[in-house]
Amino acid sequence: MASVSEWILGVVGVGGGFSAITYFALKKLADNWLDEKFKNRLQELVHTQNKEIERLRSELTTSFDRATKLHQREFEVLPLVWDEVHEAFWSTAALVSSFQTYPDLNRMKEQQLLAFLEKCELEPWQKDELRTSSDANTEYRQYSFWLQLHHANRARHSALNKISRHAIFLDSAMKEQLLGILRRLNGALIEHESNNIGPKPRPSERLATDIDWVKQQGRVELDEIEATIRHRLWTTAPTHERA
Repeated sequence: MASVSEWILGVVGVGGGFSAITYFALKKLADNWLDEKFKNRLQELVHTQNKEIERLRSELTTSFDRATKLHQREFEVLPLVWDEVHEAFWSTAALVSSFQTYPDLNRMKEQQLLAFLEKCELEPWQKDELRTSSDANTEYRQYSFWLQLHHANRARHSALNKISRHAIFLDSAMKEQLLGILRRLNGALIEHESNNIGPKPRPSERLATDIDWVKQQGRVELDEIEATIRHRLWTTAPTHERA
């Protein structure tokens, strides 16, 4: 720019009056040149700004789409995981409950006993034993115990696998709460099995730490997790917005 001005002044100094006209013409030309440079520069800045805005818009759209998809997967997974954990808890709670009811097989007539055994989940050899047993009630309670223990352990394993399989879609705190429930259930099942194999221990020697948890505090914690899950499922905002 300095060189253009110097050139104009040089022309004015040499050309006199005619140069004055030339000066204004050249000044106009210089002004036009500056305007053009300014407009070009402004267009470049606008173009750069538009590109940056478009990039940010694309990143935000991608981030929102990802969050929406993750929220949708969490929405699908949570009920499945909750169903498994709920089943595991109440299978264990039913097994360790102090109140157990059993049918009186010893007083059943033959046809009643056969009809009952036909619907049982017992193994065929166990059913045969019960048909000829002199004390079917005692044997049935033993078979029933191991069957219930098997179901409770299977339910706990299934819940654990479900959580492990879908862990990437679960909130970390929620995952730990659910796993904590399953750990206590495992302890209760181990305690209950230990209390019922071999010579039965005296009441004061029975293991009951996790069993007592299932009967009392465990139900409270399960209700709390249920309330948390219900809140998450009924909240439409994506996970990252709720954090």
